[in-house]
Amino acid sequence: GGWRAGPQVAGGARAAAALRLAADAGLGSALHLLATLTEQGAGVPRDPVAATRLYGQAAERGVRAAQARYGLALLEGRGGPRDAVRGETWLRKAALAGDREAAALLGDVYARGGDLPPNFLEAALWYRRAAQAGHGGACRAVGLLYLTGAGLPRDVTEAARWFRQAAALGDAQAGADLGNLLLAGTVSDDDRRELGRYFARAAEGGDPLAAYNFGVCLAEGLGMERDERAAVAWMLKAADGVVNAQYWYGRMLLDGRGCAPDPVAGRAWIARAATAGMADAQVALAQLLLTGRGGVRDHAGAAALYRQAAAQGQVDAMFSLGALYGGGHDIPPDRVAAEHWFRMAAERGNALGQLMLGRYLLRGLGGTTDAAQARLWLDRASAQGVPDAAAELARMGPAPDAGDAAAAGSG
Repeated sequence: GGWRAGPQVAGGARAAAALRLAADAGLGSALHLLATLTEQGAGVPRDPVAATRLYGQAAERGVRAAQARYGLALLEGRGGPRDAVRGETWLRKAALAGDREAAALLGDVYARGGDLPPNFLEAALWYRRAAQAGHGGACRAVGLLYLTGAGLPRDVTEAARWFRQAAALGDAQAGADLGNLLLAGTVSDDDRRELGRYFARAAEGGDPLAAYNFGVCLAEGLGMERDERAAVAWMLKAADGVVNAQYWYGRMLLDGRGCAPDPVAGRAWIARAATAGMADAQVALAQLLLTGRGGVRDHAGAAALYRQAAAQGQVDAMFSLGALYGGGHDIPPDRVAAEHWFRMAAERGNALGQLMLGRYLLRGLGGTTDAAQARLWLDRASAQGVPDAAAELARMGPAPDAGDAAAAGSG
């Protein structure tokens, strides 16, 4: 949702005075325009309370656009207390009269809940109505409902179809959704080929996000023949505007995929993506700082990057911080910090984090010895196929049963 500004109105104070006369005579369109001027502070003092009142008066006179804005004002508490029920009623009136923005907003109201309980069936109805009227955001919302099975039967093919429609209407996020569908492997081979053709067309048309997704398709052979040389070219085209493309292009330069290896340039592109806040790029750059590949070694800088990525929930960064603080690097060892970061990684399912946390607890490396907890974490790591965890468990021997533990405690 969010408060959307109405159309920009020119004319200043003289236009406002003329509109005031027409509004005083009860002309709905004049009330609506005066409300817009009052909302924007164009020719009259900006006054959200008065703007909402004027939108309400225009809405009562059947002005569809005013009904939508009045409904939104009531929902968001603009110019008065929030009133979800009345706000929904006015949005519904506008939507039924053909206002696609009002229909999309109604979809938001029912999908998100809040003052009104969530109702995905109702959300689907209004999103579809707005989508059929050409609202890009609503097309994407319909796609998300199909993808999650909320309010509509789960259907990945239909989700992809609606995402394509949204992207064609200019919804940038829908292009990313299509790329995620492709990378997740949740679409059929036919859908994958269709998405590949879609990205190719959009990329040729100059869409940088599509160029990135097309590059991924070419690099990974998704829905088309693998062609790493072409993938590199498309990644470079996308890299100026798409952070993910900067990261991919940097990795391809580092690995020599589709091009001659160039660690210096690869590192520079990955650094650019890391500076833009991409967690995977921060981890990749930290690893380059540890090894010195493509530039200087800087273990303290690597630790700072790992912390930035870990703050975004990047689990590999959490494990790497544990390893850095565990010793053997150009930063002072801190085994309490190491255990903390191994635990953070272990709790999020990282198998090596589980192994290391088990070892720390078994040997008291971080200041706490707890054989039972150590066994639990080593069991989890072993279940994920970590051979060193199975070896640690074998050295520990069988777990004492409850009876043995009780007897030991009473003796």
